[in-house]
Amino acid sequence: MNIYGVYLREIIRLWRQKVRLITTIVMPLLWLGIIGNAFSSIFKFENIDFISFLTPGILIMTIVFTATISGITTVFDREFGFLKEMLVAPIKRESILIGKLLGGVTQSILQGIIIILLAIFMGVKFSLFSIPGMLLAMFFVSIAFVSLGLAVASKISSMEGFQMVMNFMIQPMIFLSGAFYPTSLLPDWLKILVKLNPLSYGVDAMRYFAIGINEFNIILDLAVLIIFSIFLILIGGYLFRKS
Repeated sequence: MNIYGVYLREIIRLWRQKVRLITTIVMPLLWLGIIGNAFSSIFKFENIDFISFLTPGILIMTIVFTATISGITTVFDREFGFLKEMLVAPIKRESILIGKLLGGVTQSILQGIIIILLAIFMGVKFSLFSIPGMLLAMFFVSIAFVSLGLAVASKISSMEGFQMVMNFMIQPMIFLSGAFYPTSLLPDWLKILVKLNPLSYGVDAMRYFAIGINEFNIILDLAVLIIFSIFLILIGGYLFRKS
């Protein structure tokens, strides 16, 4: 089993678990369809309606949850002994890590593309030139949080424990990222936490590419995302090899 074999297994597993695919779409759909439309008439930010403002945040939220949940497959493989079989196979552990990493990133980006299509169906307008930038932001966010999921999964032995740890880590990052509201409206002490949150720069980059507004410099956004991604790849790779 090489990198492609591990990658293909992750994709086939997603295709067979259609409930997992559907559930990760339903929640963003509810946010866009109900919350977005409900507040669209009363919320304006730089002449942008609320559903357009909300869409980049929902995109990032969906990608983060999809990326981190991909770590559950590692916990599942450990519980049922398949991970042990892969680790004793005559292949490098890096091949297993890269295969799982690419599989999680592919799943996250596919989910992101589905959300973009749903948003377009709901009336959100993206320019043709905004799509490459949005895909770039999706790639960096997904690769960072897939790595985080693999790092946590390498140290957690149960799926319940994995979900609790990931929710504890991810929920504060999402709510302090400006995914649902402009961070400029927050009190000063919370703005400090927003600036320390790497996910804030992912949301800001996505919003810049999607609708042309941002609160930070786009170069800073991309720099933070690249550094954060490299850091988590190194941490995730180290912990996975030591598992």
